[in-house]
Amino acid sequence: MTAAGYPPSVMGHVTELRLPAEREYAVVAKRTAAAVGSVAGFDMDAVDDLTIAVSQAFDNAISCLERSGYLTGQVRMAFKQSQRGVEINVRSTVNREAELAARVQREAMLVQAAAEQQREEEAAAVDLALRLMGLFVDRSSYRVDERTGGLQVRLTKYRVA
Repeated sequence: MTAAGYPPSVMGHVTELRLPAEREYAVVAKRTAAAVGSVAGFDMDAVDDLTIAVSQAFDNAISCLERSGYLTGQVRMAFKQSQRGVEINVRSTVNREAELAARVQREAMLVQAAAEQQREEEAAAVDLALRLMGLFVDRSSYRVDERTGGLQVRLTKYRVA
């Protein structure tokens, strides 16, 4: 055991997970976050916080794809463990096969003024949700890819010494 109280074999490991960008897979994302947090030595409260933040990141990654008009995509998550804690990267991507169909759909959506107003309201809600997500971790950042509409979130949770 290291000074942090967990096996040295997990130091620096990166656990990667790729899921379809579908809300039904949120439970897989949450359970993975809980498992990684437990292996990294977090207490139950910290594991719960990490799970909530990952759940919000997963949900908002899907929302960004939907708002951009993409029908199919993938959410990629990478959990990196260190002595200080866990860093999680959540990123939504578009399936290449769906890109052409999505462009046509997106152009049709842009023609409708009402749809534009609704998207702006949804974007504000996503922004608020992403800011609230930061309450459950020690550091958080995010950006939306203007070209694809995909979302990339970085979350960091530190262990209490």
